[in-house]
Amino acid sequence: MPLEVNKHVQRIRRYQPFDVDTSEMIYELQADWTQSLFTVVTLTYLLNAIERPTTKTIVLTGDAGHGKTSLCASLLAELQVDAEPITPDVRKAVFRELSDAGDASRPIGWTRSRRPLYILKDLSELSLQAGARKLVDLLDPPDEGVAIICANEGQLRKCVAEDDNLDKDGTGRAKILVETLTAGIARGQVSDPGGAVTVINLNYQSVAADSPNGGLIPWVLKQWTTTQWSRWKPCETCDARNVCPILANHKQLNDPAQGPQRRAAIRDVFAAAERTGAVVTTRQALSVTSYMLTGGLSCEDVHAKYQWSHSNTLWQAPHLYHQALFGDRLTQQQRHLVPAFFALRKLDPGRVSRRQVDDRLDPDAAGDFPPADASSYLQKVRTSRDVQKQAEQLRGLYTFLRRADFFNSDDDKDRFARMGLQAGDDFVTVQDKEGDLADITVRDRFLKGLEAVQGIHRAGSNPDFLVLDPAFFAQRARAAVISRRVSSKGVEVVDQVTQWQKEGCTGSTPEMRNAVEWLNRAIYIRIPAVAPDQDAVSVEVDLLRFELLTRWAAGLRSEVQHEAEIRGLSGSLAELADSSNKDDEIQVLVGNVMRKLMIDVGDKIRSVRA
Repeated sequence: MPLEVNKHVQRIRRYQPFDVDTSEMIYELQADWTQSLFTVVTLTYLLNAIERPTTKTIVLTGDAGHGKTSLCASLLAELQVDAEPITPDVRKAVFRELSDAGDASRPIGWTRSRRPLYILKDLSELSLQAGARKLVDLLDPPDEGVAIICANEGQLRKCVAEDDNLDKDGTGRAKILVETLTAGIARGQVSDPGGAVTVINLNYQSVAADSPNGGLIPWVLKQWTTTQWSRWKPCETCDARNVCPILANHKQLNDPAQGPQRRAAIRDVFAAAERTGAVVTTRQALSVTSYMLTGGLSCEDVHAKYQWSHSNTLWQAPHLYHQALFGDRLTQQQRHLVPAFFALRKLDPGRVSRRQVDDRLDPDAAGDFPPADASSYLQKVRTSRDVQKQAEQLRGLYTFLRRADFFNSDDDKDRFARMGLQAGDDFVTVQDKEGDLADITVRDRFLKGLEAVQGIHRAGSNPDFLVLDPAFFAQRARAAVISRRVSSKGVEVVDQVTQWQKEGCTGSTPEMRNAVEWLNRAIYIRIPAVAPDQDAVSVEVDLLRFELLTRWAAGLRSEVQHEAEIRGLSGSLAELADSSNKDDEIQVLVGNVMRKLMIDVGDKIRSVRA
């Protein structure tokens, strides 16, 4: 049998930005129009939004790579075919239309209510002055039409600032776009009060959405590994099939017994990365998944290895999916091309040592492609250099085994801990609407962590929360002035959607929740207002910051290493400080002992235990 080159593998590799052939990375450069596209909920939202009589302008914003242009193309295709299937010919026609009329100079299509549709496919293609003028023009499209603007957030803000400069003939009208964007961040609403302007922030778009379909990642894995098995048929007749890590990755992810749990574990890793604050765009997700599945190899690379040695099974280990996912073999420069690798590497289960995991790992059960020859790390050591070499080999072996076991394990309750996040389960529990509302464990740990941020370390469970005077936030002295004591009873911990509902004083679900592929990435602790005319103080934390708070609450002290996080949290707590206290009594925390300082006659200061 000959050595086969699988065209499906070649197509998958085109999503990696490390080679010159990266045509599938950007919609406008697609080479294969027969490939299906993932239908995001944003497309359905757009189809409904353009039919509203009040809608005039829709802005799709966010980081580059979220698929703003492909969203516009999918919208045009849906309008053209209505209920019919979208064919490759329709996609090509849409691509030509976007190329010709994507500057919003003329209508590119018509809504179902026969309103002209204008699309500006990339605001970054215009100068700041031209972009500002275009934004103002599209706030009121001709012939009562609808305009869709694709703009990176930075370019959008610059163009709006340019229009806001009245000394340079600015109109000041475009600022409604940034105001709507800001309101979306604060309250989750994507439309202005009049409904004329809609701004969808795609940085809230998740590739591992909390939805029945699981988002983009499960869909891509299914498309590339489980559906249309004929795409992998050439590999079955290839001479190198027994030593090919690409085919091994396909088989492991397509395995009827363990394939589903492995794919679910991959989705969970991406979800955890997004919850730690990383923005993983569609482009990055496709790049990582492509690299993970191919191990960074091409068919020609595998053939060259096979021709060198037909039976060697010691070179494949780094290219298996559970190793390639963390980009060990990539250079720092290559990782910067796909920043999602940095977020994933922070959650590498191979670097987390847990006794209950390591005790059951068996080096002899490393699979068909072990990371090293067993005799190399079991041989006797004679010099310090041999010791270092053996330690490095054992470290690599256990990293390999931990990663493989993470994706093979059917215990999905232990995944956060194996990624080094002991507080991950509590973080997700906050978002569980059916959880026990009487469970105050997370709230108390959250408050104790916030006290630790200020340098307060009290033993036991306390019914109140102490806020230091802001002057003492950065001073880790033995004594500190207490500015306010807040009862824990009125404090609550909520998820992102609930926070938006409370900020907007409405019980309805914020529009952002249904406008994008949604995943709750932050939780908030809401501390009651210090005065009747003030709002509650909310402190936002992502999964990584919540993990830090949990460890600080347990006694970990690392002021220097996490100085930026401490400074940010302290700034939020400063709003709770009581600056109007004019009493002659001052509460002071000396060590862990509360004391009162009282000013007596003759300005004498007396100290008593509180």
